[in-house]
Amino acid sequence: MKYLFRFSLLLNLLLLGAGIWGLQRLGGWRYAIQRLQGDAAGPYENRLSLFRSLPARPGAVVFLGDSHIEQGEWAEWYPDSIPVLNRGIVGDYATGVQARLDEVLRHQPRKIFLLVGFNDLLFNKSPEEITATICQITETIRKKSPQTTICWISLPPVNEQVRACPVSNSQIKALNTLLRQQAYHYTVQWIDIHPSLCDPNARLRADYTADGVHLNGKGYSVISEQFSVSSQQ
Repeated sequence: MKYLFRFSLLLNLLLLGAGIWGLQRLGGWRYAIQRLQGDAAGPYENRLSLFRSLPARPGAVVFLGDSHIEQGEWAEWYPDSIPVLNRGIVGDYATGVQARLDEVLRHQPRKIFLLVGFNDLLFNKSPEEITATICQITETIRKKSPQTTICWISLPPVNEQVRACPVSNSQIKALNTLLRQQAYHYTVQWIDIHPSLCDPNARLRADYTADGVHLNGKGYSVISEQFSVSSQQ
């Protein structure tokens, strides 16, 4: 009986350790909770439903992508420009953006700023797969809204010292390198926000983030200077 108890205790400790390792791999409790909330069908569908219920804004500038886009108050950064729409959804993937292009293109946007790919890396999509989908997105935009200027935004770095992160800066660099090459091939505007956000060790500056992944107000203030959205540009 004593040996059975010890075996059961050891097994439970191993399972607990595996669970803690898994959470650490995902960035800890806060990140796991954030992922669960972001991936829930309800919030995603609710936000998409909201987008579709809003009136069309012909000629608007659209910021499109995942949480890096959703959490930016773009319309407030550019109050004197033409209409600016935030079409970011937390937890979205490149294929998710691709699937909801109909809502974006009904506005016949003057310009689209696209930033997506982090969540794809998070779940082990290769840079080649992600880039291929982004290229497909670009082709669809050009076919259905040929007057739209397309801008690809590089993925920002992360800081694993602020909080553990399952996506590395080497993965982000590999994706950004491939995107930059394809941006040239597709003649889209490439906006490289990555260098302006890096510390001397090529990590996301600690004062630009609270969780090692997403930007705070100071970080958004830095990158907002790199986007041209006014009607004169």
